[in-house]
Amino acid sequence: MIPRFLSAGRAIVATLLLVLLPATGARSQDLDTALIVAAFHAAHGDALVWAEDRTPPTLNVRGQAVAQALHDAAREGLSPDDYVVPETATPRHLDRAITAALINYLVDLQAGRVAPQRVDPDLFVFRRDVDAQALLETVAAASDPVRTISDLAPANPIYRRLRRLLAEYRTVEGAGGWNAVAVGDTLKPGMTDPRVGAVRRRLAATRDLTLPEQPTDSYDPTLEIAVRAFQRRHGLTPDGAIGKRTIAALNVTVEERIRQIILNMERFRWIPDDLGDDHVFVNLAGFVLDYVRKGSTALTMRVIVGRQYRETPTFSDRIRYLEFNPTWTVPPKIAIEDLLPKIRKDPHYLAAGDYEVFRGWQDTSAKLDPASIDWSTVGKGHFPYRLRQRPGKKNALGQVKFMFPNQFDVYLHDTPARNLFHRPVRTFSSGCIRLEKPLALAEALLQADGQNPDRVATILESEETTRVNLAKPVPVHLAYLTAWIGEGGTVEFRDDVYGRDALLANALGL
Repeated sequence: MIPRFLSAGRAIVATLLLVLLPATGARSQDLDTALIVAAFHAAHGDALVWAEDRTPPTLNVRGQAVAQALHDAAREGLSPDDYVVPETATPRHLDRAITAALINYLVDLQAGRVAPQRVDPDLFVFRRDVDAQALLETVAAASDPVRTISDLAPANPIYRRLRRLLAEYRTVEGAGGWNAVAVGDTLKPGMTDPRVGAVRRRLAATRDLTLPEQPTDSYDPTLEIAVRAFQRRHGLTPDGAIGKRTIAALNVTVEERIRQIILNMERFRWIPDDLGDDHVFVNLAGFVLDYVRKGSTALTMRVIVGRQYRETPTFSDRIRYLEFNPTWTVPPKIAIEDLLPKIRKDPHYLAAGDYEVFRGWQDTSAKLDPASIDWSTVGKGHFPYRLRQRPGKKNALGQVKFMFPNQFDVYLHDTPARNLFHRPVRTFSSGCIRLEKPLALAEALLQADGQNPDRVATILESEETTRVNLAKPVPVHLAYLTAWIGEGGTVEFRDDVYGRDALLANALGL
């Protein structure tokens, strides 16, 4: 496969940019491209690596393999237009132009096309370090460069599954996509409606419905099973009723799903390949937590994350200790914006909620009677009090919290508000993550740490605030994924509740 060439009029400019001078494009890594090209070819004694010494310039077998990989960049959710090899006048320039394009491709493949914080300053994940020259040497020494380049993609199994899904959906796109379902009254099992046929065809396109199409407008039990499966994997209430939200999900086009897959492949380039044999992984957009033990998912539960105006950040850290029967010291922002209006409305609010009031944040002995305070005189800019909720059934943190001290003051915790876990969209917290099964996670972490999980019941019965350190801190990853494939092969899509897909798509020009 020969490289795709630019027009002759752009050849000289492109060659200068890629070979002679540091590039000035949007990529942060481009500033080092020329230096890496020079170092790589100097290490090879300035001999040709990818090209043959003939006129006109021609690629050798290895160079053709690399050019093929660049041409097929869309397979990895990248844009082949970013790795165009310019037309060159000499084999030397062609050789170095291939090297420059390959550098950009390998860095994009492993670290992402854009830096996370350039997309959104509220993202606190960082591009992985990439040794571009070492990667070049790996490809140059490979007996099968195409296979080697493919193997250099993120090793996370979900990334690899998304790559296969991308190819499948592009095949569907090439065949014309799937049909839409007309908006109308809610369709329920047992009903007869002309739109049922459209629902059947739509579900067959994504293999939610695998039986041969039935020439009937009746919403039968077989179709209901397929609808419920579709609803589950799109984060909808799996009630079998085809209402506005389900129809909206059915009518997302294959082109939009392809874009969503590409965006999430980009995110996996920001996530370490090695999450830890044992780790906790929270998908904020999916409202789910997985506890992975020795490489396999041992525990899964629903979570509640931050509201849209108090988004839970994305970052990685380590759970270092658990705190049972915790107190809750109310952050000033929550005290002013959330609690103060309730305190002013109800003078007994603090006492009824088991809150204590202290003067300032240093002296824990300066406890005050909340009834003695004129709450109408305090507010933003003047809130000289610290509010702390005692341990107990009313405590907002429930019976346990999982601590990985961080700059955001975010952690995992129990909650007394159990009814909210049944909502399909669970953005109700002030930034921390509430767990559906916190005691199960606590016991699992303690057991994996070599501690007796039976001690949890004893500690809780004491009603005393108790800190339990983990001898081996457990990695915890807070991520934002709107498309993924589970261990069982189920394709999952979620709504962009924080608008982060839109920001990333804009940054990538999608």
